[in-house]
Amino acid sequence: MKPLGFLSILLLLTACEFGKKESVTTAEVVQAIPKATFVNYELNKISEKKGPCVADGKGEKCLSIEIQYPTLDSGASATVLDSINRQIQHDILNYAFISEPKDDFKLLIEEMSQEYKKILDENKDYKTGWLLEISSDIIHQDSSFISTATTIFTFTGGAHPNSMQVYRSYDLTTGKVLELGDILVEGYEEELNKLAEIEFRMDKQIPPSEPLDEQGYFFEDGKFQLNTNFAIMNKSLLFYYNAYEIGPYAMGPTELELKLTDYVSLIKPSGVIGDLKN
Repeated sequence: MKPLGFLSILLLLTACEFGKKESVTTAEVVQAIPKATFVNYELNKISEKKGPCVADGKGEKCLSIEIQYPTLDSGASATVLDSINRQIQHDILNYAFISEPKDDFKLLIEEMSQEYKKILDENKDYKTGWLLEISSDIIHQDSSFISTATTIFTFTGGAHPNSMQVYRSYDLTTGKVLELGDILVEGYEEELNKLAEIEFRMDKQIPPSEPLDEQGYFFEDGKFQLNTNFAIMNKSLLFYYNAYEIGPYAMGPTELELKLTDYVSLIKPSGVIGDLKN
């Protein structure tokens, strides 16, 4: 089921063989480590309102908080489940904060409540309501990994609301966040970025000879670079650039899909997507 670091800027068969049974010594028996084939989970929901919350005031003087995130309960070892559950919350909170990342959602809510109360106390005529919405869910399951997508939406009285999308994939054997180096061969960076830039330019309709900075993008040194905000989904890598990350707010966010069937030579055989090389 089911970094607002930018708030500080304003916020997953056993084969049976019949025949003659041969004797083996205990030392010859090798038991494979069980591998998760399906992850079961629940969606945790937090819904709170803070402040005076004037009745019929259309959200005036009210901080509204809606948070939804997944908690895995079966499908892998207890240690892995615990690791992924803690990491999912960490990855959300690493983006959803005002002053600095918090350890849990309770502390995040307390911080926002204090900030909103301070605004109301210092500005008696202030009526604008604040909003924090976090929606996180599992978007893909495989026998070896799961992928999540988290949308963080905030409005804290500025000129416009802010939103952020966070992609992650988690290894169902180790419980760790998957990085590109875990699934691609050593030295993948140059070729992957070169091919990804072609996809990016095609998506944005930018000619190969046109400098990206002249189109309003501010990659470092004007050179295209993939970020680390990605997830594995349906034999593709999904990358997401949030607003302000590579261009001004008016240019909005960018999602880039790289089909792994086009990058087979870069796939690490021992990684969670190694089967795609076959």
